[in-house]
Amino acid sequence: MLAPELALPAEASALTVTAVGHAHIDTAWLWPVRETIRKCARTFASQLRLIERYPDYVFGASQAQHYAFVKEHDPALYRRIRKAVKEGRWECQGGMWVEADANLIGGESMVRQFVFGKQFFMDEFGVDVRHLWLPDVFGYSAAMPQIMKRAGCEAFVTQKLSWSRTNRFPHNTFRWRGIDGTEVLTHFPPENNYNSPLRPEALQQGVANFQERGYLEGFLSLFGVGDGGGGPNEEHLECGLRQANLEGAPRVRFGAAQGYLDRLAAHRDALPVWNGELYLELHRGTLTTQARAKRGNRKLENRLRQVEYLWSCLPLRRYPKAELDALWKKLLLHQFHDILPGSSITEVYEDTARDHNEALAACDRLQEKAGIAGLAEDADCVTLVNCLSHVYRRPVELPAGWKGAVNEAGEAVPVQDEEGVAVAAVEIPPQGSVTLRRQAEGATVARAGRGWVLENGLIRYTFGRDGTIGGIFDKEAGREVLAAGERGHRLSLYEDRPNNWDAWDIDSFYEHQLLEHARPVRAVRLPGGPVRRRLRFELAIGHSSLVQTVTLAEGSRRLDIETAVEWREKHRMLRASFPVAVRADAFSSDIQYGCIQRPTHRNTSWDAARFEVAAQRYVDLSDRDYGVALLNDGKYGHKVHENVIDLNLLRSPTYPDPDADQGRQVFAYSLLPHIGPLVGSAVLAEAAGLNVPVLVFEGRRGAFEPPCRVSGQGVSLEVIKRAEKETAAVIRLVETDGRHSTCRVAPTVPRTALRETNLLEWTEEGDFEPGADGAISLTLAPYAIRTFKLIRRPGTADRAHG
Repeated sequence: MLAPELALPAEASALTVTAVGHAHIDTAWLWPVRETIRKCARTFASQLRLIERYPDYVFGASQAQHYAFVKEHDPALYRRIRKAVKEGRWECQGGMWVEADANLIGGESMVRQFVFGKQFFMDEFGVDVRHLWLPDVFGYSAAMPQIMKRAGCEAFVTQKLSWSRTNRFPHNTFRWRGIDGTEVLTHFPPENNYNSPLRPEALQQGVANFQERGYLEGFLSLFGVGDGGGGPNEEHLECGLRQANLEGAPRVRFGAAQGYLDRLAAHRDALPVWNGELYLELHRGTLTTQARAKRGNRKLENRLRQVEYLWSCLPLRRYPKAELDALWKKLLLHQFHDILPGSSITEVYEDTARDHNEALAACDRLQEKAGIAGLAEDADCVTLVNCLSHVYRRPVELPAGWKGAVNEAGEAVPVQDEEGVAVAAVEIPPQGSVTLRRQAEGATVARAGRGWVLENGLIRYTFGRDGTIGGIFDKEAGREVLAAGERGHRLSLYEDRPNNWDAWDIDSFYEHQLLEHARPVRAVRLPGGPVRRRLRFELAIGHSSLVQTVTLAEGSRRLDIETAVEWREKHRMLRASFPVAVRADAFSSDIQYGCIQRPTHRNTSWDAARFEVAAQRYVDLSDRDYGVALLNDGKYGHKVHENVIDLNLLRSPTYPDPDADQGRQVFAYSLLPHIGPLVGSAVLAEAAGLNVPVLVFEGRRGAFEPPCRVSGQGVSLEVIKRAEKETAAVIRLVETDGRHSTCRVAPTVPRTALRETNLLEWTEEGDFEPGADGAISLTLAPYAIRTFKLIRRPGTADRAHG
């Protein structure tokens, strides 16, 4: 076997093409869900007819959701599919619930895509799907290899990077290495098409493109009619049969993708390695388009985990698993790679908004029920619950009519009265609760300050009447945060007319098409005091209007910018930029359960192509001494070029949805200067707090006692829930600092051990026993994701979590 660098071209006839019959039912951007259901049924029925006529043909379909649609709406057809799977004529592909976007969904959503997808295929067909199938997704997060492998998927198939417009990806077959060092076999079918016609000219082009043709036996061809569904037809199959042994052409063999991937594994050591994200140099607009769907997704992701936390603190036999599973599946459905990215028609987003709102309302009802079950009724109390692994220190609005408050120890809590609204400064421990009791007095009357300044003991922000920031002085560090002579928080409107793919694309030339900056309409000093200080700016830009409330809490550097927009633009893009006095060659981006570094320069064509990138809750630009982070509660498109941090707020394409993002938009973002680099700063805690605020139980007192508590720098308790198939608690821990970190897991029920399992909870990977103090010490490798069941040993008293 030749090493890759010594590979020699192979004659086409020496290669074998594994032809995988495939129906790319990518209908969401053309039709809403109800039509997708019909497309699935028609496509699957037609493929069953072809299976009967062609004895060597194997059809494959991904997306467990599509099978679930057919099971519900056409049980007879579903029984025929199950028979074909059992006979080896139909391949279950993909592992995920849907072919989900891989940049925008959160870490736990990515995990649940596998949990629900793979469990469905196992329960319904007895099949363990061992590969991920995402042929048409707009880039792939560097967190994916670990999540895939921990979900039992060893290989990955896509072709989308062939669409990149600047650089040609150097491999078709390689080992993809993620942020934690996990590797998965990856194959890009070299026809650069997931709807191959399976004709000689297409396969010859695949041979020419196949960069490993000198030492691998062949490649995959994904053939059939796609986008609207349909799959292969008789012409495809007859073409394939005629090329089984056609002189000068690669040999075509019908087969399953997994068979090819299993054979590929024998060549693992000879394959090159690609480290980090698989960035698509196209479709960057999908990080911003349809902002309401993106923010709804983020909110629902966070609310579901909060509700799971609450019910895990109660007896697990009462855990509402069926209802929570249904809500998760509703969330996962709308993470399909044309829905969440914003590239679908109007009706799709009407469905999405309805489903998100209904699911959030269901979460509210489940929270209320958990409060009734777990807390005592007391009209003079309010209980605040922090589900995070970080201390929560933020202002919280108290119930209507409150004037003051004391904590459980009877100590007065700082409260300010903002024109009849009582706002308290609270501190809630990780995975903890605080109950406040109403007092008849004690609030400081908030008064408007002088000048356009927000200031506390740590930092001073100086504003212009147009909402821009003229200066940020860090008192503790003794330095200015903004770049000299620059203004921060500049809101800019750009012409946004990409050459193609209106909802999908942003082209780099937008940077030269600035139209205007936000114009001041009115500035108001809001009442402030010992808890927080605020300013409000009313602005106009283009044909749109904005109201921004800017808040600085006592004892914090974080500047919150709550924004309401009446967006009335077409082919315009709104961005916020912050030129800072920090320079570094790379900046940090939050991704699913991890963080990656990207260049701030444009030295190479690969660097320059990353002019717009995906990040989850924050981006951070730091040197060794100081840094600045920009946090958000539902935005994903970012640019950090040299020393300027820039956030894409809104777009306004007109195709395929002519009314995309029109009307009222509500969102928040925050600026967070910090001393020292990212690791060891408050950025992760503050980003989590912005996205996952405390839960408020009005008229209730008491505490929710989780089945365990986790402490330790660099380790986050991301999930507490009931196990998928048994009555046991499951926790998911994530290392967040990119280094080896140690934590202490303290079960609240004596004689409780941890049993490690994979993300699906299908494996048993070792037990960890408690020490003399009842706690368990664990060390996690950089960015490791680890899942444990809480196992009660014999003799354990029957407590709430049994």
